[in-house]
Amino acid sequence: MLNPELGSYQQNLHFKQAFKDLGLNLAEVFVFTPMDLDLENRRLANLLTFVKKYQQYGSQELMELEKGDYCFPPISPGISPESDWYRFELWLQGEPIRKTIREQMPRMFKVKNPAEIPEAELEAELEKLLDAVEQAGYGISLNEGIPARLVYKAVAEWIGEEFELSSPGSGGWFFDGCSGFCPDCMQRPWCDTGLNCCWSEDEEAGKMFLIDELKDYVSASPQSLAILQEIQAEKDAYMAKFMEENKNSNITGVGDDDEDWRVKRN
Repeated sequence: MLNPELGSYQQNLHFKQAFKDLGLNLAEVFVFTPMDLDLENRRLANLLTFVKKYQQYGSQELMELEKGDYCFPPISPGISPESDWYRFELWLQGEPIRKTIREQMPRMFKVKNPAEIPEAELEAELEKLLDAVEQAGYGISLNEGIPARLVYKAVAEWIGEEFELSSPGSGGWFFDGCSGFCPDCMQRPWCDTGLNCCWSEDEEAGKMFLIDELKDYVSASPQSLAILQEIQAEKDAYMAKFMEENKNSNITGVGDDDEDWRVKRN
């Protein structure tokens, strides 16, 4: 609990020491706000109270029966009740609460360098990789038609990143390969959204901007920039009209019309 006799800085030190005394690494589950110590202290107090209550009751089931705000662990990031409880209990036990997907895949499985896989073996090796990812409880959902070597490379990089653990059976992270920034995306030539929006990188390149690793598979047509600009102008005009007509409603979304490919296959 907050002690009104202590200043914000002293309270902050007190809370952090309390977690150290419990052998708990705050950085694993907490977002610090050093520019707002009062907010940070309230969150620390809330988390410390929850930890002590859990130590008192000893299980999620008993905690949830307790009247009060003890249904969901106040940890960050908050993902889902199942995931938050799972990570909270791992944290209390001193276990990792995030791992790479590669660490969770079958031990005997070997991820290969995509550049070294013979063309004739690519499809089979990709299928093995996707199966191993699925066995670990994770999913892949990329656009159709992307060359197998590009998919293998993208998935191999993704499984090397650390992710928050999910409770067994609750489902894990899904990889769709989309960052929201089309010019830097290897999926762009196979993505309806990427083919139907104009970015400043396209303007600077004088054509649809594509990353270098796509050069062996596709190339932007000379007319691609003009087509992208026309589509973007139509979308902007449609959105402006839509927003004006619905400015007093809560509707904010519109659909995208399908368009022809803006690139040619090499």
